[in-house]
Amino acid sequence: MTLEALLTFAGILVAVLAIARPVQRRSLILFASVWRVGAAILLAFVLIICRDAPLGMTPPFGWPLPTVLFSLTIGAFLIPVLAALWSWASWHGAKITGNKIKHVEKLFQAALREHEFDEVERIVRNNLQNLDRLPSSAISVLFDRAMVAALVDSHSLVHLELLSNMEFLKSLDFSAVDSVVRVLLRSDVSPLRSAVVKRFGGVEHLNYTDAEQDLMAKTFEKPEWYVAASAHYPLVISAVEVLRSGKLDEDYNNIGRNYEADQGVSTRAYCPVYLAVKTEVIAIESAIENRFEQDLYISDLFDIFRAVQERSTFNQAVWESSLSNSEFPTPYAYLLYEINADLRDLSANAVEKSISASEPPQAEAPGLTARYLAQNWSFCIWNMSESEGEVSPDFRKSIIKQYLLFILALGWGPSEVGPGVRNDTKGLDIWRDLFVNELQRRFLGNSRGKQVLKDAMASLDRGKLFVSEGYDWLEEQLFGTSRTS
Repeated sequence: MTLEALLTFAGILVAVLAIARPVQRRSLILFASVWRVGAAILLAFVLIICRDAPLGMTPPFGWPLPTVLFSLTIGAFLIPVLAALWSWASWHGAKITGNKIKHVEKLFQAALREHEFDEVERIVRNNLQNLDRLPSSAISVLFDRAMVAALVDSHSLVHLELLSNMEFLKSLDFSAVDSVVRVLLRSDVSPLRSAVVKRFGGVEHLNYTDAEQDLMAKTFEKPEWYVAASAHYPLVISAVEVLRSGKLDEDYNNIGRNYEADQGVSTRAYCPVYLAVKTEVIAIESAIENRFEQDLYISDLFDIFRAVQERSTFNQAVWESSLSNSEFPTPYAYLLYEINADLRDLSANAVEKSISASEPPQAEAPGLTARYLAQNWSFCIWNMSESEGEVSPDFRKSIIKQYLLFILALGWGPSEVGPGVRNDTKGLDIWRDLFVNELQRRFLGNSRGKQVLKDAMASLDRGKLFVSEGYDWLEEQLFGTSRTS
């Protein structure tokens, strides 16, 4: 290599740094070890000087002059080239080690300013297991909502992958989880949407990828993670915020055929309220399946139910329109119907999971999750009894009847609870009494609410054996009288 070639090589490297975008420049400086290339160029320069300068020196150890000149030429060429390749390999690996931990924040800040996040995604993905050593200020920039949204929209779920690491999760404050969950609720690219749609419908032919399923299994479907991350909070608060804003009122108090549709793409698949509810249901369902007994904040479902009911308006022209679904005429009615049905299904799941495989089957006493389910479902029924002007009388009855029928099924028709419950199952009286007692507490001293409850009970179909057999008992428990007394 000649001196001109070496200077050309150095000039190209300087030009690369000069024309690189700010994010790429910081990345190159951080990972490519510019000092290493600089030292190699300096060493090559020394070798060229030794070879070409008229110093009048003789080769040491009696080496032949042609061999020494050839060695100096090869060395002057290989040293900067190998140093450049080594630096490229270091940049490509992008491992955050040593002092690099302290400086990577500047790269994140540059990416945020320039709105260029490909390099951030590459660096984070190459360091998924050792980012817990990042300074809190760097983590704050990394989980900035703009950065999270940009990467999610580009089909990168690296932030949720980071959160799935329990050790890394422990090093974070809550704002990181809040940013990621809020973005996932609203992004077109979201494992939350994919999981909800796959389970409950809303988009035909949606591809729920293996990677998304694996990520959900490590996060929202893993009760330990769900509780440790407090992932319930951004779900419920996002839903309540959008309801409180009133932005949905005009559309969600109108005919809801497009919202409830199962064919094509329904609008509920992009509704943050619906996605929040169903994501919480999936998390609670998984906890029940894994017999995980901690506070899962089932009260969130009641909070959303109450917020939806407050925004709902009974417009007779809409609710009785031939274009409406008589079961749930508006999107708000659909949400109320679904939350009530979800609480019923989760309660049934809790019952099924408590039943032993012995003969005859024996149900264990209700655990913490079951008690919270009964409590919050009864709160929904109590709230619905105060829904005059918000829903139709028939809709109010249909919601309340589901709770009453569940009690009667537990006492006199266990197979009506769910497919995993046999009629000869023992120990279900404790479950029946739990749901009755919670309802009694909600309506204690509430004469107007009790009248609504009586009207709903009077509309039960007593042609069903389990209803007719338990009707008088339930009536006496709730109102202190029965028709046979």
